[in-house]
Amino acid sequence: MIEFILLFIMGLLGGFLAGLIGVGGGVIYILILPYVLINMGYPDTEIVQFTIANSLVGTMFAALSGNVALIMKKEFFWKEVLIVGLFGTIVSLLVLQFVVQTDWYQRDKFNVVIILLMSFIVFRTLKSNRTSDIESKEKQTTKRQLGVVGALAGSISALSGLGGGVVMIPILNLRFKQNMRKAKSISLGVIFITSMVMTISNLMAQPTTDIEGQNIGYVVWPLVLVLSLGVVIGSPYGVRIARKLSNRTISYIFVSFLGVVIIDKLIQLLS
Repeated sequence: MIEFILLFIMGLLGGFLAGLIGVGGGVIYILILPYVLINMGYPDTEIVQFTIANSLVGTMFAALSGNVALIMKKEFFWKEVLIVGLFGTIVSLLVLQFVVQTDWYQRDKFNVVIILLMSFIVFRTLKSNRTSDIESKEKQTTKRQLGVVGALAGSISALSGLGGGVVMIPILNLRFKQNMRKAKSISLGVIFITSMVMTISNLMAQPTTDIEGQNIGYVVWPLVLVLSLGVVIGSPYGVRIARKLSNRTISYIFVSFLGVVIIDKLIQLLS
């Protein structure tokens, strides 16, 4: 019972972060899900696959709720979302099928991916914040460039369960000089598309562990229902608060949560 209360709180926080930052909330989910899944009886040998699958479900609902708020406020960028989402979907499915859903991709490799990815993002974000507060002119992006962004986001999403926002936002904001709010909006739109498609794939998968009444494929329904309820409630508040904060403040909040995840995964890797 305590675990489900904690999941609901994590869903609230993850949804809030999704609306505020545009990363889908996976930063929160991958912290708590491994511990909850082990206590529910799932083996360590498949804990990465179950963690990623259920994080993506929470991420999907967080992105959906955030996108509804953005569409209502007419701050949704359909063209960019569809282009990035198409490439992200294709690559994410390939990585999911041939890397993640294999015996080779175990917890140590998962933790290394998370640590390296987030350390790089923290470094780039802090470096950008130290340069200047002056808004740079937005660069024109081609379909090919948006496709590359989608491919990177899709691969990272499949490997980490984070939704891909940790890649999309820095690239769109730092590389292409897009406003943080626009980068966040595009990120949330793409995250919904890729996480929905990967969730369908995870539902069709056949894990070694099958606890009757709990999971369909890698998706554990009692868990994701509680998590998603918190997500749907928390996400609109994040969108609302984001409109009142500066780009720099949002970036520092983003980095703070990445730092928490890095510390957690380092502890797991070294223990």
